[in-house]
Amino acid sequence: MLPKISLMEELKKGGYEASLTTTYNAYLPFYEEVVLRRLVNAGVRHNVLLMDAQQYAASLTVHPPRLAGRQYSLLPVRVPGAFHPKLVFLTGKTKGAILIGSHNMTLAGFGFNREMTNLVRIQGDDDGSGIALAQAVWTEIEYWLDTFTDGIPDHVRAMTRRVKEFAPWLNMEPLPDTRLGLLAARPGGESLWQQFIALLGGETARISIGGAFFDQELNFLHRVKDELQPKRMTVAVDPGTVQMPVRAHDLEGVSFVRADGLGCDENSENRYLHAKFILAEQTGGASIFSSGSANPSRPAWFADGISGNVELMLARVGNEAELTANALGCGDIHNLPALTTEDWDAIQVNQAQEEETSSAGIRSGVALAEDTRVLFDPSLLTDFEDLSFTLNAADGSEVCQAGGLTVEDGFAVLDFEARDIDKATTLHGTIAGGVVLKLILHHAGMVEEQAGSGTQRRFKDALLSLESDTPDIALLIQCIDKIIFDEDSAVPTQSLRKSGARSTDQPNESDVPETLAIDVSEMKKRGKKRRLEHSSDFAYLLDALIFHLRMQEEKSHEETDRFGRTEEEQIGADDDSDGQITTLTSAKQADLLRICHSKVRTIINRMLSQLEAFSEGKQPLPKVLVRLLGVLAVLRELRTCDGRAAWVAKGTTTVPRDQRLHLLEAVMLNLFERDSSTDTSLLSLEPLGEDFRESDDVARLKGLLLWLAWDCGLTLNLQKPFRESPEAGEQRLKQNAMILALAQIILSDEVVIHEARQSIGGLTSIELEWLQDIQRLADDCAALGRDVPALQKGENAEAGDIAFHRTAQDWIIRMVAGRNGNKVSLVALREDKPRLIYRADHLAVTQLSFGDPSADA
Repeated sequence: MLPKISLMEELKKGGYEASLTTTYNAYLPFYEEVVLRRLVNAGVRHNVLLMDAQQYAASLTVHPPRLAGRQYSLLPVRVPGAFHPKLVFLTGKTKGAILIGSHNMTLAGFGFNREMTNLVRIQGDDDGSGIALAQAVWTEIEYWLDTFTDGIPDHVRAMTRRVKEFAPWLNMEPLPDTRLGLLAARPGGESLWQQFIALLGGETARISIGGAFFDQELNFLHRVKDELQPKRMTVAVDPGTVQMPVRAHDLEGVSFVRADGLGCDENSENRYLHAKFILAEQTGGASIFSSGSANPSRPAWFADGISGNVELMLARVGNEAELTANALGCGDIHNLPALTTEDWDAIQVNQAQEEETSSAGIRSGVALAEDTRVLFDPSLLTDFEDLSFTLNAADGSEVCQAGGLTVEDGFAVLDFEARDIDKATTLHGTIAGGVVLKLILHHAGMVEEQAGSGTQRRFKDALLSLESDTPDIALLIQCIDKIIFDEDSAVPTQSLRKSGARSTDQPNESDVPETLAIDVSEMKKRGKKRRLEHSSDFAYLLDALIFHLRMQEEKSHEETDRFGRTEEEQIGADDDSDGQITTLTSAKQADLLRICHSKVRTIINRMLSQLEAFSEGKQPLPKVLVRLLGVLAVLRELRTCDGRAAWVAKGTTTVPRDQRLHLLEAVMLNLFERDSSTDTSLLSLEPLGEDFRESDDVARLKGLLLWLAWDCGLTLNLQKPFRESPEAGEQRLKQNAMILALAQIILSDEVVIHEARQSIGGLTSIELEWLQDIQRLADDCAALGRDVPALQKGENAEAGDIAFHRTAQDWIIRMVAGRNGNKVSLVALREDKPRLIYRADHLAVTQLSFGDPSADA
């Protein structure tokens, strides 16, 4: 008998966070009410279902989904033949599972039919054979998404690819196991048959075949018989259900046997045999056993460049093949009873039905629900005239009608009220009252929420807790520490993330992960900046923090009470005195703040170690900058709690000033100077390429550095105090040099200025003059640098001047520390080498004015 594999039992073991399922046809209510519910209850929150496009169209009419586009992603896959693989791919942080078989996503496929399913578990980074198989499976998934999902919004494909991000082990480089392999058929690729016979290495003694559907010309059986010339060839079928021409009876050298008991318990009734397999036993080589989705038919096994099915089969080689075949009951079908005359009569009278059902005759697809708009591929409207549109709820009732259709950036766009989109599951297109177009709505925000990893969900909960009376500081910092420092995948590459909100014709985006839609919308609003590629968790962290800051920006900067009222609104208010009693005692506030300070110190110390590692050449600059971006965003978010959150007592702070100063000084003394060991710094990002240098993330980092400098009280002080000590003078010059360096990272970049203004304004709006002074300094430096010959000669240099090199093209503007004859001493932002000495005739110098509003004139 076929050993039973229970998906539900596998889920009970836990550790899985995402699933991707493929099927030919599906009973969507069964998936939603049984399978999806079990997946979610087992902790698998992000779920994707792919199915054949024709079957998808039929399902929308016969058994429409209720939860698609909200609680899971549903994709139609359109291929020249049939999209026929039956796959369940489960991914988790340290484990995975792959089920490849014959089961469709139907009640019969999962409960009543005699199916054959292979289960391969992946246990951690050391499971070479499992990881190699998973990578092969994912390669096919990527090909399907790239080739067979035209017209599907990019965001839907991005959510499918998100399944991979839950499995960091998929990025390993394992040695494949020759005993286990994937056979994958696709139009235009190598056929299943070619892949199968490539595994053979000797004379074939016996061939065993089982299946439910044979092509009418018996091409598959003829090919097996002619090419392998086995000494014995046996085909097992269920005569009551098999679709096979009766002339197969006359096929010389092939025996047909009854498979009534194959896959049945001893006490169970015989059920529909839907399993598909082939076993080749060789006399001079290893046995090969393969089972999965492919029927013994031409479309399944002999796909060519323009036709054929998409199929998945798992192949086992050698002893593994024999053991598996015997365990599944397929190892000795040659001794099963031969078909009788009555059996052949039953086969002849079987209704000539295909496994495939007919299309519903309604054009179908997926539309993206984005805020107040619905977007879809305009090619879906081809040949339609006078089309009207309605949003419809899960029960089929009409929610509302659409206004005029527009085409924007190559996409059909319909505008609706946000509340109507929230109620709807489908978009219908009708002509003269008849539905001719039906599109599932993919609610980007809802699916994004489901697609968050466990770390992301914990981080979100902890972040939201900051606004409550019981903030979970320990969990927040634990998540941040894990995301920023423990995951090397959170490192930028030169690839860029593009908006996944809409369908595009751009190629080669298969490896581009997406981030929150809220960030995509912000990018569109601000224009040119693009995002670097990050791990999903790191992108989520940045976007969540950025979103929260925007929410803070929309709030009034005035002091408010616990009811959110300004001082003016509190006048005359008759509050219940009992209602003003807070559960937060002073002792509790102090305890929470103590925990916060301890955790902040930990994360700052880890960042300091990263900065030191960079200065020693042990860490690349891109990795350090990205991690610094995350740390600064977190510190800024904590600082927004000061004076606002109930758990932060008045006059106290979440991030001690000495910790902020320590971090700022370490950043300035490690990231702004170049030396012989590195040619990159924050003031010299050219070697990292334009994509990195001009990215949105680097601009945000610069803006946050400006915020940190302001928050630490860093100012330019050009006036030497009376009786200034040498130590104080050295510190003043160093701070002035820091301000000058910070001014040079602005370069009139609107995103840098926007981020700095947003961050500073998030704490107080009256201190933005500091930023305006820095902008003026940046503009002055740029203007002076364009006319160096007009400046004073270096021989006139005095402490506090700024110096330009007369010939160097990539010169960093520096602060003059002093002059000794023909030698000018310049301030360097390095602890081990605080001065640079240049010949005076190589330099041009000028004095600075800072903080003078008249400079704007």
